[in-house]
Amino acid sequence: MTDPGTPAEAKARLRRELRATRTRRAHAAREHAAVGFERHLAELLAGSPHLDVAAYLPMPTEPPLEPALAAAHRRGHRIWVPVCEPGRRLAWAHWTPDALVRTGGLGGLREPVGARHGAEVMRSVGVLLVPALAVAHDGGRLGFGGGYYDRFLAQLPRTAHPELRTAVCVFADEVLPAGAVPTEPLDAPVGLALTEDGPVRLGARTGAGTR
Repeated sequence: MTDPGTPAEAKARLRRELRATRTRRAHAAREHAAVGFERHLAELLAGSPHLDVAAYLPMPTEPPLEPALAAAHRRGHRIWVPVCEPGRRLAWAHWTPDALVRTGGLGGLREPVGARHGAEVMRSVGVLLVPALAVAHDGGRLGFGGGYYDRFLAQLPRTAHPELRTAVCVFADEVLPAGAVPTEPLDAPVGLALTEDGPVRLGARTGAGTR
């Protein structure tokens, strides 16, 4: 039995609380947030018009990122989204707003139908948006428990474009005080959060693009 005092159990409790809060978030608040994410992603990309975006297709309770991705696509950015592979690995597929998408990945992840690519796509990515339930000001990220992104972020510096910026994507009220997110040795910290109110710089300064 897991010790209730371990970081793993503390994470599980915090995940339950945050999932419940997301479920209660009003539709009007989500619509307002979608406008903010679109504006602030455009600002992040303004200096990198020639580079791609790697993100994810959000589930209904997650930050409403898809309009921002569609707008980036219209401005000429190529969009990559993750596909879960065996061994807790991420592959990447090209996405457009009219792409055929299936639901079948980890936790019902929405994945485009089509060719899969490896981490080499990061050589042309200027902004990588990472999902989370929360992030702390010290860079601690609370993911969904699968470990896919922690593994991917740990290896990212080998393939990342020099201009890559990595940002965890959360609602503004999910940026928590330093120390509020329990961490374990394999957890990959992040240095930037993208919220509907704008980017938030975090304490971590590790890996490519966390500046």
